[in-house]
Amino acid sequence: MMSLAGALWFAVQDDLFTNGLCSNSSSPSISISNTIQGKHPSVSEPISESETHSVLDGLDDLFITDTLHFSRQCLRFIVDFIQARLKKDLFVSGHSPTSAEPNILAALACYAQGSLCSKTTDLLGLDQTAAGEAVKTVTQLLADMSPDFITFPNSYNDRMGAAQAFKNLSGVPHVVGVLGYLHVKVSPPLGEENMYMNTLGYHSVMMQVIFDVDGNLLSLEQCCPGGTPEHTVWENSDIGRQFSIFQHGHTWVVGSRSLHGCAHVLTPVEAFRIKSNAALRFNKAHSQLHGRTQQVFGSLKSRFQCLRDIGSIQSPESVACTIKACCVLHNICKKFSVPLPLDFSAEPLHPPSEAANVTAEQPFDYMEDAKDEMIEMFFNIAEDEGE
Repeated sequence: MMSLAGALWFAVQDDLFTNGLCSNSSSPSISISNTIQGKHPSVSEPISESETHSVLDGLDDLFITDTLHFSRQCLRFIVDFIQARLKKDLFVSGHSPTSAEPNILAALACYAQGSLCSKTTDLLGLDQTAAGEAVKTVTQLLADMSPDFITFPNSYNDRMGAAQAFKNLSGVPHVVGVLGYLHVKVSPPLGEENMYMNTLGYHSVMMQVIFDVDGNLLSLEQCCPGGTPEHTVWENSDIGRQFSIFQHGHTWVVGSRSLHGCAHVLTPVEAFRIKSNAALRFNKAHSQLHGRTQQVFGSLKSRFQCLRDIGSIQSPESVACTIKACCVLHNICKKFSVPLPLDFSAEPLHPPSEAANVTAEQPFDYMEDAKDEMIEMFFNIAEDEGE
């Protein structure tokens, strides 16, 4: 199981204890240490509301799995964490922290199902208006926490660990992440339809994502209309600028052909440059890595069906919070090894734009030169000698 940075999880535990949710609270919650060890309340015995006031403890496992798409112990962590943040940041004096629990569960149900049905809100004891406000509050809170839960390997040792995992999988060295663009279907503002039309032929917003070999998200930024060229997004992103000044050393991220020529983005060898079997082997390894975006983005959309179609929007910014919130929850699910829903389906790859398909050999290209040297060193294996 890939864990988030240890310091983060200690900080979360400290936050929960500081806010009284893992100690002598009037509502006994489960401590983070117990949650990570897999301990949770038994649901075999009826639990008196007067004893715990916990809505979650009253939910059966089938509802938690099928409707919310979490495991019980993962859900307990999420609820306790959000309760602590709500109590710290939003709650006024006199409110019980457990009064937030149905609102949190309503938000999670909305992410998982794409909408809130009356059956779910009735079960949680909420009306539709209260549930709608709860979704907004929880979404903003989770989005604000994304820099804490979605972190890039900044230290040398962390980068080398990430690079070794990718090399073990594919043979490609010095790769610390896979770069992809998550497209979420939307109905765009009137008059801006062309800006939002992506290369698969539907309107979307796109979010730049980098993930590791296990599918944990490492970087998330630049929510923009789905028709925006990918190279423009990368070059204007914070992480792109960090790579351009070698803040992450001499490492790569794996990206699509649309990113050809972008600094520190490892793209496949263009057809006119293929002059050896080593280049063909590299392209196969590259495809293996970049193709993992289908699994990762498919996981996001299967677990959080709200990401399949947001509906009418005013701007990309109005969608960004929802995407960030779901991405935070994705990393938490990875931490707890939560199985994917049974209806999982892989996300199709987006072809490069027509502009990106028009490439011409340049007299000197630093990225291509470095890539050629890497291919010669790591993919020019002995079988070429007999050919």
